[in-house]
Amino acid sequence: MSERDKTMEEAMLNQLEHMKSGAFIYRGELVEVLGYVDHVGEDGDEVEIYLNNGKTIECKLPNLGDKLKQFKSAEGAVRIMASRKMDSVSAMNASVMGELRDTILGSIRDLKTDPGTVNQAKQVFQGVNTLINLAKMELEYRKYVDNFNEKQFGGGKK
Repeated sequence: MSERDKTMEEAMLNQLEHMKSGAFIYRGELVEVLGYVDHVGEDGDEVEIYLNNGKTIECKLPNLGDKLKQFKSAEGAVRIMASRKMDSVSAMNASVMGELRDTILGSIRDLKTDPGTVNQAKQVFQGVNTLINLAKMELEYRKYVDNFNEKQFGGGKK
């Protein structure tokens, strides 16, 4: 092996080392590079790359550069996916808030006119309290995701 080939190999292995624990899109799938082992195989000219999805990628060392080009950075995609996931599970959107307001006000009106609805009103207010606690938990989770994005990717959802 020429000195140039050795230098190229070292550069590719160094790049792979820096990819560990990073988020990437590989063949359309979001993956994390957990680790690798180099100089394996019968001739010691292969590398195995271990992904968080349980897959192992085997590649000849001379082809490692081309293989690494197939890994696309997913930093921005992770932030977008986390944000969309939070929006899709959000407990408090405008229609829910309006419905809650109407339910609470209706329960208060019912209590004024018919004191016999106290038990029903208690159940309504317990449900509302549960939703408030859920919204608080969601806000804390959003803070956590933003903080994680800030530390991991240098910017969070503002």
